[in-house]
Amino acid sequence: MMLRSLPAFSGILEVERKFCSFAVQELTANNGTPRFQSIRSLGQWKIHDVYYDRSNLLSSAGVWIRQRNGQWEAKVKKGGNFTNSRFEELSDPRDISRCIRDLTGIESTEQQQFGLKCIASLSTIRKAWIADSEFRIVLDTMDFGHTVGEVELQQQANFRAAMGSSIEQQKQKRMQEMDDRIAKFMERYSWAFCPGEPKGKLTAYFERDTA
Repeated sequence: MMLRSLPAFSGILEVERKFCSFAVQELTANNGTPRFQSIRSLGQWKIHDVYYDRSNLLSSAGVWIRQRNGQWEAKVKKGGNFTNSRFEELSDPRDISRCIRDLTGIESTEQQQFGLKCIASLSTIRKAWIADSEFRIVLDTMDFGHTVGEVELQQQANFRAAMGSSIEQQKQKRMQEMDDRIAKFMERYSWAFCPGEPKGKLTAYFERDTA
């Protein structure tokens, strides 16, 4: 008798917490108490993002489709709120197409921009660091002057459905653990981050157009 394989998941989970900006001029190990266990600069580079949607069908469902420096990406929200977000990331055009089809009924290819329309185009100067060997800190400055930062954890995850624990439940549990770790990290090094309510780059972009 042939055994039926259980549903499985293999992909990247990302959890992030946003902040307005840094509360210090330079991000180094010795400019606050307690000191970072380690801090390593990843440098600075330019990002060009083109965002796509169709009558807000995707963004209203918590899905963001973009071309980042020419490469297609999808971020599928899996919980949290704007400041404290949890995502599953897709980079395979087939997975992105399937995600769009499931939400909108549109079946199209990457060559046809998945049947979507451009809603925003912006450039960003990104500075990034790795703190305590695993927490990625980024600070983005957009070409129209807005600044926002993120503390991120990413994990390659592999799950298989099991008795009493679906794949989605396993994802949520893992992302909650990741979020708890980021919260503790930002609390420990609160001297590094400006207080206040951060504003996302797309929100600031659209507000600029309507100002």
